[in-house]
Amino acid sequence: MTANFQISALPQIKFGWGIRQQFMDTLIAEQHAHLIIISSRFLTQAEQFSTQLIKQLQENGTRVQLFSVSGEPTPELVDYIVENSSLQAESVIGIGGGSVLDTAKAVAGLIPSQRSVLDFLEGVGKGMAFDVETLPFIALPTTAGTGSETSKNSVLSKIGEFKKSFRSEKLIAKQVWLDPEFLISCPKNILYTTGMDAFTQLLESYTTLNANPITDALAWQGMTLFKNAFADIDSDNKEKQQTGYGNLMLAANLSGTTLANAGLGAVHGLAGPIGAYFVAPHGEVCAALIAPITQINIQRLQTKTDSDNSNFLEKYANIGRLFSENSSQSTTAALEFLVNFLNQLTQQYSPQSLTDFGINQQNVTSVIKVCRSGSMLGNPVILTDDELLAAIFNS
Repeated sequence: MTANFQISALPQIKFGWGIRQQFMDTLIAEQHAHLIIISSRFLTQAEQFSTQLIKQLQENGTRVQLFSVSGEPTPELVDYIVENSSLQAESVIGIGGGSVLDTAKAVAGLIPSQRSVLDFLEGVGKGMAFDVETLPFIALPTTAGTGSETSKNSVLSKIGEFKKSFRSEKLIAKQVWLDPEFLISCPKNILYTTGMDAFTQLLESYTTLNANPITDALAWQGMTLFKNAFADIDSDNKEKQQTGYGNLMLAANLSGTTLANAGLGAVHGLAGPIGAYFVAPHGEVCAALIAPITQINIQRLQTKTDSDNSNFLEKYANIGRLFSENSSQSTTAALEFLVNFLNQLTQQYSPQSLTDFGINQQNVTSVIKVCRSGSMLGNPVILTDDELLAAIFNS
């Protein structure tokens, strides 16, 4: 029997190559008096989209406040933008990658009340219930990784201290505009590592303890879209490239929905504190951990014979069959293929080791001490400290 579950509300989602122009036209036609735009610094340069959008809005009488984000957002950044934003603003628009969207999401949630995000930040804040008025949040993702545009949490961090979520159904975007054409200007190394984050989110939400039939279906579709996306993007065929960019953006979008409704596992359980204590890009951390964590999970599941473990093993085997394109592959062969495939994927698209970011046997203890909450609780098996260390240093 399927356990009880619930699915969060979804934003209105619009997808299409070059759809940013339709977004601009729609926004101008709505004749807003005051908007707040939070963007990546790159997109605020001359001739970039955010600059063009602001110019068009201002020419049509809309007052626009612009804030740019560089690097992972902090509570201080969110509070600064909230304090300096007009209470007359009608909506907050986020244009950029996961850090930009997480910032915009939090800001939209806090402007009307002028509260500090630390009142609500999980684990390190005051733990207050989030029952305040919010502004509408509109998202235009320009990378394909975190799926922040469809999730209900804003991830904020302070290097050396924490990486935690501000989470509420009230933070979910009102509209999401997905334009895969944005991905053309994304450097390939960032495209690959953010894409690996999206894939990790799909794989973990499919194999988490809290998965349900709806998140399974969405995660499976996301992994199917991801399967050939990198190869299509790297091809010389323009049509294939567009298909690859589109599939990668859709896969990332689906990963935001599945993580928000099913949770994740040990990869993200470790990636959170690693991101808090080390300057390590989140996508690269996930890419480094996905193969060793998956291998350890499979090995542990194979040592037990109860039905729950068999179900998780079969899920991992199904992923192996998906990527091997061999639906008749035995469970043992499919599991072996999956681990080898994940190692090859990492080596090809994000080959850095976690030790490249300064992690060593002495300083990793801070990560192990705080990794047992959050995403780690969804892992299909409880991993020992030694197993987690083995995953970190075998990555």
